[in-house]
Amino acid sequence: MSFDMINPNPDAKIRSLKLAICQLTFLMLGVTLLVDSVNGFFLSGMGIDPKLSAMFKLTLLFLVLLQVGAESKRALAYSLTILIFFLVGPVITLVDTLDAAGFIDDFTSSLKILTALFIFVYCCLMADKWPVLTEKYGQMAIKFGFLILLSNIILGVLGFGFSSYGGAEDGDNEEIGVKGFFYAGNEVSGIFIVLFGVILHLLWIRSRRLYFLFAPIAMVCGLLIATKAAMLAGVAMVFAIPLFNERNKLLNLTWLKLKMAFPLIVVGIILAVVLLPVFEATGLLGRFMWFYEKKGIIGILLSGRDEFVVNMMQVFEHHTNLLDYVFGLSKTGLGLLTKNAMEIDPIDMYLWHGLPGLLFFLVNATIFLRVSYLATRIPTSTWGPSVLVINLILIGVSVVAGHIFTSGMLAPLLGLVNGMAYIDLVNQRRRLCKSPNINVAA
Repeated sequence: MSFDMINPNPDAKIRSLKLAICQLTFLMLGVTLLVDSVNGFFLSGMGIDPKLSAMFKLTLLFLVLLQVGAESKRALAYSLTILIFFLVGPVITLVDTLDAAGFIDDFTSSLKILTALFIFVYCCLMADKWPVLTEKYGQMAIKFGFLILLSNIILGVLGFGFSSYGGAEDGDNEEIGVKGFFYAGNEVSGIFIVLFGVILHLLWIRSRRLYFLFAPIAMVCGLLIATKAAMLAGVAMVFAIPLFNERNKLLNLTWLKLKMAFPLIVVGIILAVVLLPVFEATGLLGRFMWFYEKKGIIGILLSGRDEFVVNMMQVFEHHTNLLDYVFGLSKTGLGLLTKNAMEIDPIDMYLWHGLPGLLFFLVNATIFLRVSYLATRIPTSTWGPSVLVINLILIGVSVVAGHIFTSGMLAPLLGLVNGMAYIDLVNQRRRLCKSPNINVAA
């Protein structure tokens, strides 16, 4: 009996195996927030950290890089090269301090920063290979993640889980804001921006009535989370999503822009009048007034992070050498001199990883903005407008509040939604190739 009769189509089996691994990867992307919630449940209820989230995401990242290498060895080589540059500063710190635990923390921190780009590259490769399935699985993962986030907000309102500010984890009896069983408040703000931004957009293109019914819910959820990023982003997304859905007329002055200006002013007045007592009752107003009196507008905007930066600059100037300027101090090394994070993403990425970290932040943000902008310009795009709004808001938040491009909880979803924007470009390219009346070369 010949080998061909035993295994008549080995290529089909390999393709089937690759598809199964792809499906498993998107399933894992969909349940990342669920795993984070379970991990937070153990932290909240038992006071122990089982490291479920870290192990799960390491497995996910291994699967992603395995498939990236199978599809494009060049993409895998570039990815690992970036990781090596990120680890130069931590290795120098390890040699100086012999702190193995600190190096492991630096290594995992590097992976958190790079995860969004790795998953974006993975989604791009899968979109070129299986565009329909990739979009289907990606949309399912995003919608399931939204349900997990919404469930945690509801659980928080019912009194379960962590508060955004105060509570036992902060050593403060006064609790402000809800985040369910998610541990990091600022990272929840980023997840809120990504998931609510996508859902608002999908509702807008499906039914304007559903959009305007859901818009107040989005703003209320931002208020419930109670971080500045979530509250401001909730309002901004509600007004930005319709405007950015003008797509190829995005930069033109249109009637929709003029119509949206009036309700924006009205809503601003309503928020100022109606929500003032709410802010006063929850303690948020007192918190803002204290910051304004002590630290001014910049202090309110940066929540005191400007003081961290000033102190860091003094320390950095007197305790660093040329290698630190080029490759960074690492998170562990910075913690030995001052606070281990300024909570401003581009500054943190420079301090931890030097010029490679800062360059990565700029290039990564540029890639995400370019892909989402090009997708938005396509009249038939499904994802572009929402992803462009999300990217613009997240970049702004990363500068004033941090925990966006350095967030391990947000990174998988950030890479995924930008991968969905790339699918718009893939679909447009396929339409151009199929249309005999369009000059593809143009």
